[in-house]
Amino acid sequence: MAQCRLQSARLALLAGLLGALLLAPAPRALAEPIDSQENSLESAVDSFIAYLRTETNEAIIAAARAAREHKDSIEAAKARLGAALDELSQALGGQKGTLERFGKNAAAMSEAWREAAASSWAKIESSARDVLAELETWLRRHSPPEENPEIPV
Repeated sequence: MAQCRLQSARLALLAGLLGALLLAPAPRALAEPIDSQENSLESAVDSFIAYLRTETNEAIIAAARAAREHKDSIEAAKARLGAALDELSQALGGQKGTLERFGKNAAAMSEAWREAAASSWAKIESSARDVLAELETWLRRHSPPEENPEIPV
């Protein structure tokens, strides 16, 4: 008898679990097909793009309106800027010629200084050799006769 009760309790428990599974609402992820989730993502992206287009169009319209309203100011600013650029171009054009002349003069001066330095170094070297030769001669004359070694230079 106890065994009969145990079997009927097991059957009742299994029937209850099966009924609970069949009657319980399906989870949301399983209830909605994958396609509808993709469609909702696409619709969200599409609505965001539409929003951006609307905002961009409104910004373009506002910019065009501002340009029409301030057309005179814009033209005056263009004229002032053009005049300032022309003045700057003329001023720099004169400076360009001056800089070109200065560059040529500087190159010529540098070459002349290089040649003068080379010539000066040659004269200094020659003078130094002459002084060393005279010093050697003087040392030979004034050294004691027993100590007359050659002094290499």
